Amino acid sequence: MVLIIFLIIPLINAGSIGISPANFEFFFEPNLERTFEFTVSNADPNGSIEVYAAGDLSKYVNLSDTFFVGIGHLTVSLALPEKIDIPGGHRILIGARESTGKENDTKSLAGVGGIAAIQAVIDVFVPYPGKYIEADLNIDNINKGENAIFELTINNLGTEDININPVIEVYEKDKKVLAKNIEVGKLKSKEKKTITDFLDSSNLNEGIYNITLIIDYGKELKIEKELKVGYISGKINAFSISVENLWNSKMENVYSEVVVTESGKVLTSFKTPSINMNPWEKINLTGFFDASEIKEGKYTANLQIFYEDKINTKLVAIYVFKPKLNKMLIIGISLAAGFIVIVLIIFVYLIIKIRRLKKNAKKKNKK
Repeated sequence: MVLIIFLIIPLINAGSIGISPANFEFFFEPNLERTFEFTVSNADPNGSIEVYAAGDLSKYVNLSDTFFVGIGHLTVSLALPEKIDIPGGHRILIGARESTGKENDTKSLAGVGGIAAIQAVIDVFVPYPGKYIEADLNIDNINKGENAIFELTINNLGTEDININPVIEVYEKDKKVLAKNIEVGKLKSKEKKTITDFLDSSNLNEGIYNITLIIDYGKELKIEKELKVGYISGKINAFSISVENLWNSKMENVYSEVVVTESGKVLTSFKTPSINMNPWEKINLTGFFDASEIKEGKYTANLQIFYEDKINTKLVAIYVFKPKLNKMLIIGISLAAGFIVIVLIIFVYLIIKIRRLKKNAKKKNKK
């Protein structure tokens, strides 16, 4: 089984209505004032667009206009209060949708099914009092003999600075087989760090391992993941691509085409069935890689993800290994075969011996 992770970030549009940019994000500050510029558009130059703000902080928003025809430039003014009591994420939605075509008309099409609508996002994060962090660990599945690449993201979302040195531990069942200390040091309030490194996993055998990330910052944060160590055997293999929709609109007819090459020469290719993806959904696209005619070695796979008349591309290395019999299995089979041969020889010998005894007994009786 081969697993590749792939992210899809589509353009921000829905039907005939579009809005850009897609999102802004920042930390809360008392009495902060900011402006944001958006472009809204309708594929129909004469089409009407209604603009609105929603979300728990929308009362602090002022829109330069709420009605456009064809295309328009929108200024969003935000004036935050001195204090927001609830820490964590707060989201403001700047929406654009088809209108009745009349400015200031109260009979909007908002309640009519099938209208085109889209929302851009302004995320405001209120830090937690004291020490508080969030972290994410992504680690690639590997073939036997490879080192596992990982990406660790740590976000200090508290009001205090912290000092941390995370540890990644690798377990085979309940036995710890590998550990790595990661030096991060001081992480200031509101600071975010991303660390890309690798685990020295080249000596791990095929199998599934449990990964534990431990971050002690006065409190203990644990994240658990799974690492698969395998190989592509010289046969038909399932080839899975993990695809994630990173926007809040549905995507249809998402599929992948994989082309395996060696020094630019195409060896084989295959497609996955197409699927539909909901907003923020993560799903596997699975195809089948026939490696029965491919010799052992390292190859390049060109992954193309097709969605909404667009393409994302990623190159990855894959390895093909021909299945080998386990040495202990060969010894066992040899010993068993040898034992069976000995038993057969003894059995034949006994039959011949018995026949001779019977024959001698008959001769004596005749005499």
